[in-house]
Amino acid sequence: MTKLQLSEEVSLSATPCWERMKKLEKTGIIQGYHAAFDLKALTGVFYSRVEVTLKNYSMMTAAKFEKFIKSMPEVIECESVLGSLDYVLKVLSRNVEDYQETIERLCEQSGVEIDFRTFPVSKVIKEPNQTDVLEIYNTFVEQ
Repeated sequence: MTKLQLSEEVSLSATPCWERMKKLEKTGIIQGYHAAFDLKALTGVFYSRVEVTLKNYSMMTAAKFEKFIKSMPEVIECESVLGSLDYVLKVLSRNVEDYQETIERLCEQSGVEIDFRTFPVSKVIKEPNQTDVLEIYNTFVEQ
């Protein structure tokens, strides 16, 4: 979406809209702009969602796990979650063997004992887009 389209969408003229965007960027609310693309169509890779539970959870083991995850380029998302598990990962792989090597490296080299469950993604039904996020945000603000 262009800046002009955005200004029309939020009912502001272009200059005040641009100034607000810059302010949101400076404060870290807007963290970047990204292109969305279909990894599978582009590269032939597939991805898995992996639920991870740390066996002996502590702040130290969590920090160690998170540091190791950040060093793994094939883990493209990692979210800390509440509930019966600790993290949800999105892991890219060329094939099952490649995925197995990634998980083995995570288990052996992270220095943290984990339990995990893997869910290979066969089809994406719905992904968030900026319009969806803005609409949801606006409903929260109005309430």
